[in-house]
Amino acid sequence: MEIGREELTTEHTGTTIGGALLIAGTCMGAGMLALPIATGASGFFPAMFVNLVCWLFMLSTGLLFLEATLWMPDGANVISMSERFLGRAGKWLGGGFFLFLYYCLMVAYIAGGAPTVVESVRQLTGYQMGIGLGFVVFPLVLASILLVGAWFVDRINWILMSGLIISYFLLIGIGAQDVDPAFLLKKNWKLSLFAMPILFSAYGYHNIIPSISTYLRRSRSHLRLAIILGTTLPFVVFSIWQWLIIGSVPLENLEDAASQGVHASRLLSQVTGIPWVGHIVLFFGFFALTTSILGVSLSMIDFLGDGFKMGRKGFQRLALTLLVFVPPSILAFNYPGIFIEALGVAGGFGEAFLNGLLPIALVWVGRYHMKLEGRPLLFGGRSLLALLFVFTLFIMALEAIHLFG
Repeated sequence: MEIGREELTTEHTGTTIGGALLIAGTCMGAGMLALPIATGASGFFPAMFVNLVCWLFMLSTGLLFLEATLWMPDGANVISMSERFLGRAGKWLGGGFFLFLYYCLMVAYIAGGAPTVVESVRQLTGYQMGIGLGFVVFPLVLASILLVGAWFVDRINWILMSGLIISYFLLIGIGAQDVDPAFLLKKNWKLSLFAMPILFSAYGYHNIIPSISTYLRRSRSHLRLAIILGTTLPFVVFSIWQWLIIGSVPLENLEDAASQGVHASRLLSQVTGIPWVGHIVLFFGFFALTTSILGVSLSMIDFLGDGFKMGRKGFQRLALTLLVFVPPSILAFNYPGIFIEALGVAGGFGEAFLNGLLPIALVWVGRYHMKLEGRPLLFGGRSLLALLFVFTLFIMALEAIHLFG
């Protein structure tokens, strides 16, 4: 789930736990549906290793982004931060990669959500909805919610997040008994590397840091702790989720799902064969996809509204909503199996730049060229920044090899 800044405007002081939960909620969404599919072929232990590495990386760059945020006036965003530290070229790169990342995510979520809606309707009512109709109904309902405004999105999101949490624990409780230790012992370390771009997408939360900074009144200690706690919770949730799927689904099913772009909840529904378990699985997938797409689309409406100097009400909001939903819906309809691929592209290029290269560059310029004051939030100095920079380029190269190799 991604959260737009408009949802966090409040005069009340937030709590560290509240900030941590907002960060965790931003991470836990549709990205986790792709994780076991992306990591399953490598085996459980290689999956846990890359999960750990990507968590630590995204935790580190989140602290760097926070450091840069605290050098800016309250309310500054990616565009203004990029322009201050990196000039006009940085401003355009930041804006361009923002659009690239979020359109990729919209394509992925619609491609994954429409078939889930079709299957849910079939199981619950017996009505055979055509897949084409699913690609119309799913984005149309979500766009209608966005048209009402952020306050309505916030209330709907609370309901959906509650459903996501309940269905997650039900699945873990029910599915734990089906985990086969033999499935967990298979290993292919080489394949685990290509799952890293998907993990980048799953751990993306940096866009909410400026809002969390306002929410916690720019307290360095509270913000640092909120990021550490807020990313640790998804790490635990993702680890248990991958343990469940990799340990209970045969390897050949995971490989077929990866090639067809099927997400984990649909796969688990097919494997169980138990109708009521299948219902829980589909609800979990629906909640994860819907919470994610509502937050991403809200962020895009705010971003495009600022870029085009348009209001957020009436016909102008309608135009922005159409601009957010129509292009990705058309692309997802024409490439229905693009869910996993689009998340990989989003993580390997969009997240790698915005949540990897950009925070590193901002802090490098701020610390070592502008000589800005403030105790560093991440240890390691130049050496660690250089290591993180090289690792980010490595992830981008992996995704390029996967796409064009």
